[in-house]
Amino acid sequence: MPQELTLPAVPQKLVATADDLAELCAHLRALGSFAFDTEFIGENSYLPVLCLIQVATTERVDLIDPLSIDRAAMLPFWQLIADPSIEKSVHAGDQDIEIAWQHSGLVPANMFDTQIGAGMLGIAYPTALWRAVEFFCAVTLEKAHTFSAWDRRPLSKSQFTYAVDDVRFLPHIHNEMKARIAALHHDHWMRDACDTLCREKSQTLDARKKFARIKGASSLDSEQLSVLREITALREQLAFEHDLPARAFLKDDVLLETALRKPRDSFALGGIKGMPRNVAENYRDQFLDAVALGQAVPPSERPQLYVPPEDSADIKRFAEMLWVAAQAICLGQSVTPALVTSQTEVLTLARLLHRNRPVDQHPLLHGWATECLGQKLLAFAAGKLTLDLSLIADSFQAKFATPS
Repeated sequence: MPQELTLPAVPQKLVATADDLAELCAHLRALGSFAFDTEFIGENSYLPVLCLIQVATTERVDLIDPLSIDRAAMLPFWQLIADPSIEKSVHAGDQDIEIAWQHSGLVPANMFDTQIGAGMLGIAYPTALWRAVEFFCAVTLEKAHTFSAWDRRPLSKSQFTYAVDDVRFLPHIHNEMKARIAALHHDHWMRDACDTLCREKSQTLDARKKFARIKGASSLDSEQLSVLREITALREQLAFEHDLPARAFLKDDVLLETALRKPRDSFALGGIKGMPRNVAENYRDQFLDAVALGQAVPPSERPQLYVPPEDSADIKRFAEMLWVAAQAICLGQSVTPALVTSQTEVLTLARLLHRNRPVDQHPLLHGWATECLGQKLLAFAAGKLTLDLSLIADSFQAKFATPS
C-alpha cells in the first residue's frame, strides 16, 4: 500500500552560519536518513564551484549556503554524507557525490540513488526527477532550468522554489522505492550499484590517462599517442594552476594536432592550427619538452588504443541475439536493461565468446550485474538456458527454464 504523500516544511531563508549548520546536522543525524542535492557552476573553473546544498528529511527542507560558511565549518555535513550509518538519497547523484568528495576528501557512503532505483524497478533508466515525482507522487513539476546563476544572492523566488522542489519529494520517493525493490528481492543489487557509484565518483582520474578521451586519439600511431599523453597531462596541470576548465585552457583538437605534428621548435608550435598565441608564447618550453618526452618513450612502453576490426556477419548476428536475450532477461526481472548494460557492451562480450577468449574481465562478470545478467547470458549463449517470452495483458514477461 503506497504511503500517503506528506511533504516536509519549506524554509524561509538559507542556512548561512556555522551555528545554523550545526543545528541542521544534529537534526539529520537524529533522523538517520535524509535527501540532498547540490547546485554548482562549472563553466568557468577547473573544479565546479559549489553554490547551494539542498537537504530534505520527512520533517523539513533546508537550503545550505556554502558560499557564506567557512569550508572548515562545512566538514560536519560532509561527515554525515560519508557516515555509513546514515542513509542518504539523491537523484542522478554522480556529480553530487563528486562534489562531496572534492570538498571533503571523504568517500560518500550508504547512498540511495533514485535514478538507479527507477531502473531497478523497470520504470526507466535514466529518468528525470520530474518523471519520478510524477510517477510516485502524482505531482507535475516544471522541468529543470538549463542554467541558473546559483552564486548570486539573494536567490530569486523561482530559484528558491526550484531548489526546494529538487529535494522535498525525495524522502517519499526513497521510501516507496525501497519497499518495492525489497519486494522484488533486488535490494542487494541496489546496494551494490550505489556503492559502486560512490567508489567510482570518489577518485581522481590519472591525468596521464586522459589522453584516451581525446576525440580522434585512436587514429594516432604509438609515438603520436605517447606525445598526446604527455601534452594532455601538461594541459591538466596548467588548467589546474589557472583554475580554468581544461578545454577552456586548450581545446582537444589543438592537442590532437600537436600530437600529429610533434613540433620541435617555437615556430612549429606557434603554427599549430588553433594554438592560442599566449599559450605558444608563455608555455613554449613546457609543451616542447612534453613533446620531446613523449617521443623519447621506448616503443615497447608507448600507449596503445585498441580499435576492433570490422565484425564478421556471424559476430554481428550473435551480438544481436545476445542483445535481445539480455533485454529479455533484464525485463523478466523488472530491471531496465539500460541500467545493467548497453548494446556496445554486449557486442564486446559477443566478440570474446565467438573467439573463445576469456570473459572474466568483462563488466557483466563483475558486481551485481553478474547475478542479474552476466551469468544468465553466458548460460544462454552456451545453450544451457532458454527464454520463453510471453506478452500477457500488455506486460512483457520472461521465464527462465533449464533444458532437461
